[in-house]
Amino acid sequence: MNPFDVPGEWLKSALHTHSTVSDGTLPPDALVQAYVEAGFDLVAITDHWRLATPAPRDDVVLLPGAELGFDMVSPTYPRQSAEFLVYGLDHVPDDPGGNRDNWFFNEIENWEVRTFPSLTVGMDWVASRDAVAYVAHPYWNHLPQDELTSMSGFVGIEVFNGSAQAECGRGDSSPWWDTLLGQGRAAFGIATDDQHYPLYELGLAWTMLRVRERTPEAALEALRTGAAYFSEGPAIYEMAVVDGGVEVACSPSRSVLVQAEEEWGTSVNAGRDGRKQGRILQTTGEGLITRAFVETPPDLRYRRVTVVDAAGRRAWSNPI
Repeated sequence: MNPFDVPGEWLKSALHTHSTVSDGTLPPDALVQAYVEAGFDLVAITDHWRLATPAPRDDVVLLPGAELGFDMVSPTYPRQSAEFLVYGLDHVPDDPGGNRDNWFFNEIENWEVRTFPSLTVGMDWVASRDAVAYVAHPYWNHLPQDELTSMSGFVGIEVFNGSAQAECGRGDSSPWWDTLLGQGRAAFGIATDDQHYPLYELGLAWTMLRVRERTPEAALEALRTGAAYFSEGPAIYEMAVVDGGVEVACSPSRSVLVQAEEEWGTSVNAGRDGRKQGRILQTTGEGLITRAFVETPPDLRYRRVTVVDAAGRRAWSNPI
């Protein structure tokens, strides 16, 4: 699916954020208000093993969610586990059946870890709820790529996590994504701020969902089908596969890249010394790219677009 060809509207969405129901610092209603004031259209509060229930309101879509965990096959330190984000659920399980040695509760910070025995078992539970799940920050969790590729049932992964990037530089999980895509797996991406402290983290990254209407059901369908792009700054306005490559319209940027499997992948870059594998079709007065054609080889397993602005911030498309 190319979401830029689908009728509807874009919802700026916060898909990984925490309230005082677990280890955030704002109560659910105040957190939703903070996102509304920051220009967001959808908020999914994803507290750890708890379901936050902010009051309904007309000016924002509220999507129920939670952050749940699973035992890793080969942990490298005590109590190491990994996590996934679930959307559209109505409860969290009391006993997901994982290794109790990995369960704990941090009373001071008000967050807890419980685990399913594996990611696939967790995904079976998600499917039984007709919910949608994305694997959370695999780089931050040090989830081995081969373990991720051995599991099934998840729709995609959290490709970029703003707070993990700010905290320790492990926010970009695009190599995990490319490993899945390069193997021919259907895997979509999201970007989030993973907000706990709104002054520092709220709005570091977001996902733009293409929806037919402003409802939780339409947002779930967009997450399920990859009708989205995601960003830590730039905007993608248009994207189309044309003869010989991909054409992209975007906010002013220094690079437009089409990334693909193996050694394939090409880019167009602004500036005198920029490498050009395609054509810059439109620029600002300062020479930044606003429309470009990027050449790509035929018969690729996947193509995905990355736009990089003058500050180095990125926006990512889902694979086309």
